[in-house]
Amino acid sequence: MLQERVGEKDVIWIIVNAEDTQGIANEANARGCRELCAARVDAQADMLYGELLEQAEQMREGARIIMHQGGARRFGGQLLLAAGRVRFPVQSLTADHVQSFPHLWEATKIWYSRWPATQQDITHELIIFYNLTKADPAYRSPTAIRPMSGNKFMPLHPNCRIPNHKQCVTYEQLDSWWHKVVQG
Repeated sequence: MLQERVGEKDVIWIIVNAEDTQGIANEANARGCRELCAARVDAQADMLYGELLEQAEQMREGARIIMHQGGARRFGGQLLLAAGRVRFPVQSLTADHVQSFPHLWEATKIWYSRWPATQQDITHELIIFYNLTKADPAYRSPTAIRPMSGNKFMPLHPNCRIPNHKQCVTYEQLDSWWHKVVQG
């Protein structure tokens, strides 16, 4: 496992904030990505589909994270908006969470195609909590960060890079940016 080889403190998890209602990178998709990311950063939490449990469990309390706003670059996407740490590990979503984070619930319900319509319909959905610091200004990634289908959390470790045909983002660049944002 990656964390055993590298060490948990070295891994930076890129959390991809993307909506799943459009199916294509259009303006509505970019708006959904922007609204979801903003709601998550403001709430310092993320509501997740249940099938993301195994991925989310890899990010333990204290894990370093970067919030990535998805969407096409031409519509304002591909931004790194916040950095911080996982505050509490992933857990089952409850009606109390919905009441505590109504804006996050509504944004998730609008932009996740299979999200429960009401809190009474919650079955296997999850929530994870963060301590985040907003970046000022946001960092425009020199390359599009697109995870493989079904992945929301991308581990980045030393000597790793996110390739693209023109440019890449290296671990060292994101590590430096993470420290600058978190330490103010």
